[in-house]
Amino acid sequence: LAILGTVALVVIPRVGSFSAGELKRTSRHLAGVISHLTQESASTKQVYRLYFNLDSNDYWVSNVQGSGELVTLNENRTIKRRHLPDTITFEDIVTARQGKVTEGEVFAEIHPIGVEAMTIHLIEEGGEGLERRYFTLRVNPLTGRVKAFDYYVDSVE
Repeated sequence: LAILGTVALVVIPRVGSFSAGELKRTSRHLAGVISHLTQESASTKQVYRLYFNLDSNDYWVSNVQGSGELVTLNENRTIKRRHLPDTITFEDIVTARQGKVTEGEVFAEIHPIGVEAMTIHLIEEGGEGLERRYFTLRVNPLTGRVKAFDYYVDSVE
């Protein structure tokens, strides 16, 4: 019985941290998508749009053709349409063009010479007895680099 109690003391606190790992993993993937698109845009001289649907918690990439036509990209594993894990949602997204958006669709453009400034706020609702967790991704418009914070960081609109 003492051994089971000791094991429970070690294992149970870590169960809550699995979800923190999911939030971190999701944030890393989004940062990777932005980084990939920044590099791809610079090398191919094409414009990309990173779309977010805050109601369905999806994100995907479209390529802006010379004619202005949008082509949704789905062939690459990195940039195919994704749905956030069930426990994670978009709290809001702030872009230079659209300001702070809390519902519906929003997009940010990635150009060969830079990225539209954006801040992505992800939230994970805590389960019973657990706190909400936030993750903020801020994109540098000149370099396309993504800085991550494990808390909510207000954005200058």
